[in-house]
Amino acid sequence: MNLRGQARLPPTNVDAYLLWTRRGNTGDLLIGDSCERYLRERGINAWRCDGSIEEAALAGDAEYINDLLATFRGMLFFSGGGNIGIYPDNGMVRATVIRHARPHHRFLVFPQSVLEPEPALVDSRVTVWCRDAVSQTILQRSGVRTALVPDIALYMDDIIPKQPNGKGVYYIRRTPKCDAETIDNGIDLDAPSSDLMVAAPLHRIIATLNDYEIVLSNRLHGGLIALMMRKKAIFLPVGYHKIESFYNTWLRGRQERRSSRIRKSL
Repeated sequence: MNLRGQARLPPTNVDAYLLWTRRGNTGDLLIGDSCERYLRERGINAWRCDGSIEEAALAGDAEYINDLLATFRGMLFFSGGGNIGIYPDNGMVRATVIRHARPHHRFLVFPQSVLEPEPALVDSRVTVWCRDAVSQTILQRSGVRTALVPDIALYMDDIIPKQPNGKGVYYIRRTPKCDAETIDNGIDLDAPSSDLMVAAPLHRIIATLNDYEIVLSNRLHGGLIALMMRKKAIFLPVGYHKIESFYNTWLRGRQERRSSRIRKSL
């Protein structure tokens, strides 16, 4: 249901709103589910937005956003991912909601990769969790309050089935020229390959990877799903520091590190 179209406001008797993107891939959906679970397990009653707030922000509907925030006193959470300074629509949603917020509102942006700082995030009410050290440095230099936290998808480690065994290699390959992150990794493998994160839901990704020993991926969440399955994962770089810095921050030189250990730090 689109609450904006119904001329109604979201519920005000909850602790928080969780805003999240619907334009992404399976990794973005996994992030949204992880954020919701994280809040629920900490006793935070969060309403996961149906799209009405995001639509209003993108449409410049200041009246709707003002009415919403005038009657809501809880926290506002923005889902994680890799979109700060990269995808303008996500930045516009954050900026619009923060601009119309009241002094009592507080904001948390779940773990993000950052290409460029967003001025709207330089606000004492806002904290951004950065999922890699380079991203944290970019935001800290711009004056944003930050903390270094692993990718929130790893919070689902305990529900991802474990299957370390298998044979051969599967290549999760980002679709060429599909976005600004895509680069030519110069790899031509005689192995099964597809852009699983776009082409398949989570259960099918797990089923596809189940029979393989090694997963090669230039999709961050393709590699993280493989790690959570206890596969041997090889991460390839993309057009900015997202994967390389994440690897250097959390995985480099720690071959025995398990994603369950990372989950404990969240």
